[in-house]
Amino acid sequence: MPATFLARPNRFLVVARVDGREVRLASRDPGRLRELLAPGASLLAAPASDPARRTAYTMTLVRRRRRWICLVPALANRVFESALRRGGVPGLAGARVLAREVAAGASRFDFMLDHQGRRVLTEVKSVTLVSRGRGLFPDAPTARGTRHLRELAAVRRAGGDALVVFLVQRGDAAAVAAHARIDPHFARALEEAAAAGVRLQAYTCAVSPAGIRLERAVPVLL
Repeated sequence: MPATFLARPNRFLVVARVDGREVRLASRDPGRLRELLAPGASLLAAPASDPARRTAYTMTLVRRRRRWICLVPALANRVFESALRRGGVPGLAGARVLAREVAAGASRFDFMLDHQGRRVLTEVKSVTLVSRGRGLFPDAPTARGTRHLRELAAVRRAGGDALVVFLVQRGDAAAVAAHARIDPHFARALEEAAAAGVRLQAYTCAVSPAGIRLERAVPVLL
């Protein structure tokens, strides 16, 4: 359903106008989203499948400068896995998913991949913030994300393989980097992970109301 953004009372709730009515939308993206959710911004909202839910819709896409941007972080894993099955992930030809939600250390990671005969512990991060052509992660401080990087670095030092995938859920990023001003701890941990041998990959997506797909590889800048 087309919607118009009005306000965001908290990270998980958006107020919008849908079909002439002011309604509440669930927000799945806990980031700040300040550059995207300006009053009057065009949204797409998905009706809730559960009629008893407190919010009747979920915010899914926002339109900015003629581009649609996906605001459902959980879709990043599905897009990445779908692209793997189709053989469309540059740098990961032939990779396949062995397991999901893999426990390691004090965390759970998104995937265990098989790539070129090696098991690769993999974490996918959804990126929605783009500034001056650069996708920036995180959009808000993330102690969990920093912990993930340090644990993946430990896996690599112990002889295992580890991978971090930044999936930009929009098509206008030429590179991805840590948002050091928002979270210097994450930025430092990303540099340490790269130094330990953790692989860093980043991809943009083609996004439209009809769907979303992984589009192209872009560099990760340290």
